[in-house]
Amino acid sequence: DLYPKDSINATQVIFINFGDKETAYSLPVLKACREAGIRAEIFPDAAKMKKQMNYANAKHIAYAVFTGDSEIEAGKVTVKDMEMGGQKLVSTEELIAIVSNGTKIAKEA
Repeated sequence: DLYPKDSINATQVIFINFGDKETAYSLPVLKACREAGIRAEIFPDAAKMKKQMNYANAKHIAYAVFTGDSEIEAGKVTVKDMEMGGQKLVSTEELIAIVSNGTKIAKEA
């Protein structure tokens, strides 16, 4: 297998780009993830959500992070487990713990 799913340099978390305000809010969280040793990236432009999610799936990125108005108001982010489909509203510290530990987030019934 030339391109294993768990490649050493693979991105672990992608921040979905919803626009300038959301990106500005996401950047310090992205920086904190990188400082914690997490391989993180932000989608370069505010493309349609489907395009960004397809990109994450194609690159086998384990987690996607969303920041919208409700997350910004709460001072948190929503993290989605791309394999299990579950998502959770979390602090930056909780996000780092989830990604670092590879914690699974099950979809609620």
